[in-house]
Amino acid sequence: MAADSINDELEIPYYEIPPTYEEFLRNHLIPNKPCIIGPCFTRDWKANKEWVVPVVHDSEQEPKYKPNYIYLRKQYGTAQGQVAQCNKRHFTDQERTEMSFAEFCTQWEEDDGKPSLDYLKDLHLQKTFPDDKFYTVPNLFEDDWLNEYWLQQKGDDDYRFAYLGGHTTFTPLHADVYRSFSWSSNICGIKKWTIFPPGQEDLYKDKFSNSVYDVRDVDLTQFTKFDQVKKIVIYQKDGETVFVPSNWFHQVENIGAAISINHNWINASNIMLTYKSLRKDWNDCKHAIEDLEDTMPPVEFLQECQNLLLVHSGWDWRIFLNMIAHIVANRVEVPNIPINQPNLGWQMHRIEEVLKQWEADEPHLLEYFKNNGLFDTYLQLKSNMTIIKSNSNSKQ
Repeated sequence: MAADSINDELEIPYYEIPPTYEEFLRNHLIPNKPCIIGPCFTRDWKANKEWVVPVVHDSEQEPKYKPNYIYLRKQYGTAQGQVAQCNKRHFTDQERTEMSFAEFCTQWEEDDGKPSLDYLKDLHLQKTFPDDKFYTVPNLFEDDWLNEYWLQQKGDDDYRFAYLGGHTTFTPLHADVYRSFSWSSNICGIKKWTIFPPGQEDLYKDKFSNSVYDVRDVDLTQFTKFDQVKKIVIYQKDGETVFVPSNWFHQVENIGAAISINHNWINASNIMLTYKSLRKDWNDCKHAIEDLEDTMPPVEFLQECQNLLLVHSGWDWRIFLNMIAHIVANRVEVPNIPINQPNLGWQMHRIEEVLKQWEADEPHLLEYFKNNGLFDTYLQLKSNMTIIKSNSNSKQ
């Protein structure tokens, strides 16, 4: 990406009043650009009323609320989660310890107002307590293929998280899983975001392709190009929501005890970026075992790469195909769900682009589908796409 186009993205719009879905789709989803939305967007959430208590500060730069530790411990104490130790690096992430929310909350409260090291991340709170409607997905974000697929599969996973951390806890520099979109709504605390427009990835790598871990402490003799990086720093206050587009690397630091509700999500607007991320992971796996390639038939080697891909990335070609097929089948059966989504014909065009790219990238793709019981799924997907395109054309 040229420097001029990066400079064009360094201003992040702030909406006191949320944009309409059409505006959000046109100005943020399709062009893949971030925004911040003010507190009125999520004001009616139960979490914003029961999870926090007000605090008084002389400065507007301090959080207006802090966690209601007593309520949270009583309500969610049995939940299990992974607590990151922010002073202990583990490869590109932080060391994590499994503990109950009650255990974490005790330490969290003891650290109240002081620098802390414990950050409870990726807590599947809504999945653990499905009857507790402590938030609702905002209308701008409801076209969410990732969670629609996993929730209807009745699987043991989803991409709906709560993040809870003490003052000074942080998440190292990263881009979101599968290069998905993400949204993050602050319940309390302030988050300092350092965000990097895409196209600069080589600038925060060293000669061995290692990436910067903490943007606050970069050795410029190792990361010799990092001082050329264009970045944006924002302070997300209590009640505000940040939309982070695909492939925007970012680092987040908590100021005060902080709680946020986050989703990762995929839809037609970023499905090609998600595919390219999956393809990159696939190529990495292929490279890792390339010495085996000459010892087995192409489709058998492809299967070995898939096995490694599932372990490495948490999904593989089977899951990717099944997700797309599931979403398209839903759009045939109930085309107006979700209410806020792009034109269905346009969505099918975006999926078609991905399928064509996938088949061009992998000559043995259809053979792999046939050998793994996926070919009927693939044919049904194509048939459903034809139905939707035909229906869409007839309405024009």
